[in-house]
Amino acid sequence: MTTKRTVREWVGHLFRSRRPPQQWQQILVAAGVWLLATVVFTTTLLAQRIDVAAGDLASRTVVAPYGVVDWGATQKARQQAAKLVPSVYTTNNEILRNQENTIHKDFSLILSLSLDQTAPVSLREQTIAQALPIGLPLSVWGEVLSLSPASLSQLQQDAMVIISSAMGNGNGVRNSSVGLAEAQGFASQLAGQEEQQPGLRLFLADFTKSLIVPNTFLNVPDTQARRQEAMDRVPTVKILKGEQVLQAGQVVTPADIKVLQELGLLAQGFDPAPILGSALLSFVLVATVGGYLWFLRRQTLTSLPATIITGLIFTASLIGADIVKGLPALSYLVVPTAAIMVTALVDSGLGLVMAGVLALGVATLTGADLNVALVSFLGALAGVFGVSRLSQRYDIIRAGVLVGIVNLLALGGLDIMQGAGIGQAGTWETLLWGFLDGILAAVLAMGSIPFLEGPFGIITSMKLIELSNPNQPLLRKLLVEAPGTYHHSIMVGNLAEQAAEAVGGNSLLARVGAYYHDIGKSKRPYFFVDNQFGADNPHDKLAPTLSALIISSHVRDGIELARQYHIPDAIVQFIREHHGTTLISFFYQKALAADTGDGVLEEDFRYDGPRPQSKETAIVMLADASEATSRTLKHPTPQTIEQVVRKIIKDRLEDGQLDESNLTLKELDTIARTFTRVLTGVFHQRIEYPESVLKEMERSRGRGNMGGKSSGIRKIGGNSSRGRQPHS
Repeated sequence: MTTKRTVREWVGHLFRSRRPPQQWQQILVAAGVWLLATVVFTTTLLAQRIDVAAGDLASRTVVAPYGVVDWGATQKARQQAAKLVPSVYTTNNEILRNQENTIHKDFSLILSLSLDQTAPVSLREQTIAQALPIGLPLSVWGEVLSLSPASLSQLQQDAMVIISSAMGNGNGVRNSSVGLAEAQGFASQLAGQEEQQPGLRLFLADFTKSLIVPNTFLNVPDTQARRQEAMDRVPTVKILKGEQVLQAGQVVTPADIKVLQELGLLAQGFDPAPILGSALLSFVLVATVGGYLWFLRRQTLTSLPATIITGLIFTASLIGADIVKGLPALSYLVVPTAAIMVTALVDSGLGLVMAGVLALGVATLTGADLNVALVSFLGALAGVFGVSRLSQRYDIIRAGVLVGIVNLLALGGLDIMQGAGIGQAGTWETLLWGFLDGILAAVLAMGSIPFLEGPFGIITSMKLIELSNPNQPLLRKLLVEAPGTYHHSIMVGNLAEQAAEAVGGNSLLARVGAYYHDIGKSKRPYFFVDNQFGADNPHDKLAPTLSALIISSHVRDGIELARQYHIPDAIVQFIREHHGTTLISFFYQKALAADTGDGVLEEDFRYDGPRPQSKETAIVMLADASEATSRTLKHPTPQTIEQVVRKIIKDRLEDGQLDESNLTLKELDTIARTFTRVLTGVFHQRIEYPESVLKEMERSRGRGNMGGKSSGIRKIGGNSSRGRQPHS
């Protein structure tokens, strides 16, 4: 009763539990991928089958989708080999000795009756006829009994020779009617040669024939062992992949039916096995990918676009493998292409798992060709390693070359192991196509990735590299309209890249996100101190609330510009989150100082947020404030810079801005040390040259030394015709 209640409660809890909508979406994607994979496998299996019976004409030509042993032909060949092995017979010599002893006993009786003259001849004839019932007439017995002892001894010797010859030859007397008849016939022939008198010849023939018995018998174990050895020496008859099994129009034989059954190509009505098998295999493949994401890449699993892209690549690869399976030259193309795309779009670990899963799936579609599976898997691993650290698009081509080299080496190794002739043209053609498939995989992946980046909002390393190009329209707009902000963004990008790399984040994403984080300032550049360059500050004439509104609006303006220029969402997150919900403290304090009693709401002076949701956006928030504050230091030293950086991190931490970023205290300490190191290098104290050295250098420049070019060295603190000395 307790068990039933427990099961009922568990089932009820299962149905009452409400999964987040996002989880249901992932489950639906996985179910769709499983269903499509099942359809692909089932369709492939059923399309290969043919509905024929023995005696029918084949409706189409059928070739073996994979290699298989023709057990019917193999068994027939082995049986034929066994028949050629003669039976083994063993002679029992003891039987011959027993028969020779019998001759001695019989002739002793004949001799005793011959010498007994007291008994009538007729009585002696009847006595010997009864003692030796070999069917001789009494007259013949009388003739034998009338012989002298010497003649009887000679007759006995003749009988011994005949028996020894008939039963003691190489083969003996086999235990069969044929063998016995042959031996008795041989005995009669010898008797005719030994005796001339008809009566004695008849006696010698019948007497010896009566003593001939089988003494050579079939050795069953030895015969079976020899025949088994002969059968074992017969090689299995194989049907190779691509070998023609049926030709269109030929009469189907029972042997053909057996071959079709062994290959699984014989359609026999409705058979649920292909459907069930395909569904089970598809479930295992999909579950393997899902299990990897669930246990090792949970964050990737929560991304619906990443899940959909993974499913699309998986199903498209299976369909592509099914399409190109009739083209052996492209056998090693599909799996590396998929692995490269998954690595570039989602995750390198997932690319490795996808390589293994697809290698098994492709092997199934191509007829369990393990060579294709192994070479495809090794090539895909090389592709994953080649694109795991993308820095430019050319890296994908380089990865393709690596895939091609691995394909070539793997195919060469398999050919040598399997005894293929390296000097044959076909072998070199296969090796060449293996190398070219690697190049084609890279080209196909590079051409396909952009079609998946945009619609699903996935940002790859290649896309980030494109976005970091200063010639990007939005970056050029920032450079032209807000040069101070542009310079600040570049500095923040350097800081964020170093810090993200130090804590194991995406350094490239952090750098590019920093380039765009203040893009909204290009709409009203002169309202920000970065771009005022000593001009009047327009905020001096505005109310603090309006100034705070203008300052905070650069986030919204940046998001609008990013949407207008089709900047990916991953970069928009930096624009949206780089200030979080921090307080615009300068204008808040100014509003408090100017308050006439109406009160000042702190919420009116905070950014809209949200707070940083990732390590990278949080790092850019800290880098933004650290760089801007460090520039205001009159005497930047490593100590003062570190104090500023750590105070900013402490303030953001206490304000709760870093609560949702997954940054640990240890990582924050690493970020602080990295910021200090980089900013110290930027705001380093310059060496002030002695006055005499400066005058000598000025005279050298006036005389046109060093090619007449200016040394470009200015006195620290001195005036310049170009105005204020910029930061280096």
